[in-house]
Amino acid sequence: MSHDHESRFRRIIRSHTARYPLMECPDIYKLIYQAAMGSAHIINSFDAAMEYLSDELNSMGCGPLEPVVDIISHDGCISRINLRPYLESGYDPENLAAAFIRTGKEFTGSTEVLELYCSWLTSMQEESLLSVDLQDISQYLDEMSESGYQAAHHSSVYRNAYSPSYRVIASALIIELGIIQ
Repeated sequence: MSHDHESRFRRIIRSHTARYPLMECPDIYKLIYQAAMGSAHIINSFDAAMEYLSDELNSMGCGPLEPVVDIISHDGCISRINLRPYLESGYDPENLAAAFIRTGKEFTGSTEVLELYCSWLTSMQEESLLSVDLQDISQYLDEMSESGYQAAHHSSVYRNAYSPSYRVIASALIIELGIIQ
């Protein structure tokens, strides 16, 4: 991969750590995991996806100022759609649920890309480009590697501070959501 790809990755990480300064190792790992592997949630039924989404929409509360779309992969193929601004902009939850299901069925994650992200993240840590809360990222990434790169949950600190509410979708589906960027 080119230096340009790593530069894009670094911009994504800096953007998220600036917006969410209380990120801990599980939170940044979840970001790069989703960027490489897609969503950890496999839901094949539209009804189940809508029920899960509706429950979240009804309980998500307030959160930080976020864009509707966060491109999270170095190649632009995977995005997080932040639910609060998505709804506030008048977009249709049903379209998002459908895009979420399609992504789960059609996107094939890559452990190789995840390993590359881990090495780039470790380089950022070695260059002191990450916050103090992420000083143990190399050890954390080693543990995740040894466990076969399992999906992770957000830390309680992150959940309490930011009430994360989003869906991971293939960026190619953004146009089907009617989102104007």
